[in-house]
Amino acid sequence: MRSEKGAIALEFLFLFPLVIAMLYAAAAYGMLFFGKYEMQSVVDQAASSALRVDRSRLSENDLSSQIVATAKATLEQGWASKSESLTSGTDSRDCEVVDSAGISFLTCVISRNNQEAPMVPQLTFGFLGKFPPMPDAMRAEATMAF
Repeated sequence: MRSEKGAIALEFLFLFPLVIAMLYAAAAYGMLFFGKYEMQSVVDQAASSALRVDRSRLSENDLSSQIVATAKATLEQGWASKSESLTSGTDSRDCEVVDSAGISFLTCVISRNNQEAPMVPQLTFGFLGKFPPMPDAMRAEATMAF
């Protein structure tokens, strides 16, 4: 009976850091997934904005340039409204028209470098490395045919 004194304190000492680490990892991945959702939402809005271009007034050549201009403007406006923690570290954001097998596609892309400007700070544990592990880069893409 006497030899078990302090056993609960030792269990707490060993388990408490693991519980805190799991909570931190859950919060970090939640922020990461929400950031990815926000990126995808912006490129989806940019691609869908091209559907609102009035095609009846434009020639075929002007249509492509007007669609790209509209999508880029929507992309820039949507990206500018996002938080600094998400927008910092952005490598590229662009919309372009790609022709494939006689079909024109509008592709909008946002990519960010998670190494230079991580969305969530990582903890370093010496030889164990960084925790929680995060992707080096994040990318969101939306494509539509017109």
